[in-house]
Amino acid sequence: MKDEEGYEMAKILVTETVHPVGPELLEAAGHQVVYAGRDMDTVRREIVDADAVFVRILDLPGELLSAGKQLKIVSKHGVGYDNIDLDYCRQAGIPVTTAPNANSLSVAEHAFALMMALAKNIVPVSKAYRETGFSAKNYAPGTELTGKVLGLIGVGRIGGHFAQMCGRGFGMEVLAFDPYAKGVPEGVTLTEDLDEVVRRADVLSLHCALTEETRKLIDARRLALMKPTAILINCARGPMVDEEALIGALERGELAAAGLDVTDPEPLAPDSPLFRMDNVIVTPHYAPTTLEASIRVSKIGCENILAVLSGQEPVGRIV
Repeated sequence: MKDEEGYEMAKILVTETVHPVGPELLEAAGHQVVYAGRDMDTVRREIVDADAVFVRILDLPGELLSAGKQLKIVSKHGVGYDNIDLDYCRQAGIPVTTAPNANSLSVAEHAFALMMALAKNIVPVSKAYRETGFSAKNYAPGTELTGKVLGLIGVGRIGGHFAQMCGRGFGMEVLAFDPYAKGVPEGVTLTEDLDEVVRRADVLSLHCALTEETRKLIDARRLALMKPTAILINCARGPMVDEEALIGALERGELAAAGLDVTDPEPLAPDSPLFRMDNVIVTPHYAPTTLEASIRVSKIGCENILAVLSGQEPVGRIV
């Protein structure tokens, strides 16, 4: 596509809401930015002549991507890419990029916040105080985390940040499982026995990618291995946890609490039992949503688009 002066102008399709700093870079370079939101009819219509797609968590199956006959890049807003049909992109020769490390600190801090809130009963005690008055001080006691065992599944950027927060900040013993780890932060003990991590953890936190290998990694069998006093944190991907089995374990008192920023399905059904449990905190895939991370991810994602359009190598390329 060319502008009135004959300048080669690309069309970039942006799905969902992103910080404007990235799209402003695209527009400053003379490109057209089209915002489709999450409306699939709009996405299907606009992708036909799009040169690039900047996507958050909207599903981009091959059937949809194949309509974009002139696509030159799919840029992921963040690091998780299980919503993009990578096989199709490889076959079609379309680069797929992520924004590595842009939101890892924000996600780690969110996991930390969930852990603290659940350990200290912050949400139900605050609710009880508002509803019943000062007698809420007699609510079931919270628990200390200092000296407890943090079990990590995945010690990449996010898991590494979380390990340091808990290990250095609270003196927690950090035990981790990650068969792909190239190195771990100081103070982290790496083991090849996933069940040992699950069994020993006072807090079990998931920080790995969703693959066929990790789908329902935390199933009924592994939930049964966990301490009844343990807390489960998932800020990775919902399908890694067997949600039906998790609900059962929580209802039977076989698990103390769960903090979930991701669910399966997503969004979670309004009538899900998880919403009714005082020992569960559910947030809507909100962990990466800080101002700082939003700026970094938007900027890196759009810089990747500019790089590919100008024939340069982007960062975080996975295809």
